[in-house]
Amino acid sequence: MSDAQKKKWSKKKKVIVIVLCVLLAFIIAIVGAGVGALNWYCKTTPYEVVSVADTNMADNENIKMIAHRGFRAMAPENTLPAFEKAGESGYWGAECDIYRTKDGVWVVQHDVNTYRMMDKTANIEKVTYDELKTYVTDNGNMIGAYPNLGICTLDEYLDACAKYSMVPVIELKGKNNTEHYDEIAKSVNKYGTSLKAPVFISFHEENLMKLRELFPENDMFYLVNEIEDESIDIAKEIGNCGIDFDGNKEKNYEDNIIEKCQQAGLEMGAWTIDDPAVMEKLVDLGVNYITTNCITY
Repeated sequence: MSDAQKKKWSKKKKVIVIVLCVLLAFIIAIVGAGVGALNWYCKTTPYEVVSVADTNMADNENIKMIAHRGFRAMAPENTLPAFEKAGESGYWGAECDIYRTKDGVWVVQHDVNTYRMMDKTANIEKVTYDELKTYVTDNGNMIGAYPNLGICTLDEYLDACAKYSMVPVIELKGKNNTEHYDEIAKSVNKYGTSLKAPVFISFHEENLMKLRELFPENDMFYLVNEIEDESIDIAKEIGNCGIDFDGNKEKNYEDNIIEKCQQAGLEMGAWTIDDPAVMEKLVDLGVNYITTNCITY
């Protein structure tokens, strides 16, 4: 091999080494960002509990306060203690999120995967309830006060709502399992008049359409991040359905879109409102369903 060929090969090796180093740095950056995002997602938010009684909204009897995933400022979210705390605090309603296990038990959890809130990791829809019962909640506010806290079932949640006369506000996650919604109806209907009529919410219109067949009279809310004309049309098509929107997004206050919804005869709800000033702004606009982590009566 000539000196020129050796020099050329040496340059190729340098280029290869540089490219590999750049790729390695890129991979490390992505992994680092992913780990950082995961840690942020799993981090417990220390909410400051605020009372409406301390604001100029104290005399407004039209505000319907909904505890987001239960009173999660005072107990781990979507657990039985969080719903009991919501009831003890006088919330109008308690919101929960539900999934169906592999063997047909509806349980309460925000994420389909248990990683963020429990000591073991599994896709809820791919394991049995007996398996889930071996998992322990190890994340959330006041977690130290609740050792060996297990996953909450839909029936346990409904029991808490009935006990404290709270309206169940049930979010259906994903677009699947609609063929099993009759099981939800069975769980709800067994309470008769001892349970206030549930309100159903979802980001997916298909879910609400199926629920409308099973619950012709119940209130429903179509969840959206941003209100659009299409959202109004969908809510009207579902029937007896309002719009529940992100009340922290400025876009939802533009172009009189809230007033447009009201003119269409739609009730309005807003999530997730933890600032009394934002809540006051919403109430002044006629939005009375307020989902919150930490504002109480």
